[in-house]
Amino acid sequence: MTDTTAVQKSQVRIFDEAAWRSYYGGTQKLDPQIEEILMGPCPFNKGKQVFDTHFAFMGMPAIEGSPLTVAKWLELHPADGQPKFWFSKDPWHVGQPHTDIATLKPCLYIMLREIVPGSTGRTPEDQVAMLPPEYEVPTTIAEVTKDILVYRRTGKRSNSNVWAACSERTEETTQVHAGYVSCVGNFNENGLSVSFWNGFPNGNGGVGASRKILVA
Repeated sequence: MTDTTAVQKSQVRIFDEAAWRSYYGGTQKLDPQIEEILMGPCPFNKGKQVFDTHFAFMGMPAIEGSPLTVAKWLELHPADGQPKFWFSKDPWHVGQPHTDIATLKPCLYIMLREIVPGSTGRTPEDQVAMLPPEYEVPTTIAEVTKDILVYRRTGKRSNSNVWAACSERTEETTQVHAGYVSCVGNFNENGLSVSFWNGFPNGNGGVGASRKILVA
């Protein structure tokens, strides 16, 4: 593959300023670090480059004048369209800080589109140990945003039949106990799901991966 072809291919792996403006009215310029990182080798898939397996976007902390939380994404994508979410009328996550309060940082995100290969059937601690030093477990808002933007850019659903563990743990409410692992996935035509996991090894539960980016 020539460098020109690689660059052209990498463009579909990026949700750039024009895409943000087109779909959501906001703008956020891409970090100049992105090109060098995307052209590097993927640490999770031998023989592939980062742009083959990852997706990049700049974080938008707010949109339409409101904090861009998971709850806001649900509002932006109701059940009568695509992409959409799979939530009940009384969703379990109401009152959880990682869905109702947490927002993206205004920085570059470069995230693995699918779960880390070989990460299913492991405990959360073992999954974290699989990540290279330059990666971390993504937040729930970052994983949700990546899945929505990948669909917008490519028409494909990431993690269509598996779950990606995220960094947060649930807080005690009337609907869920404290300490469960937040997870995102099972993204099929019924919608993207945000759920929780008790941490016991599960054949459908892997872990997401987000590149650590130095912020000046």
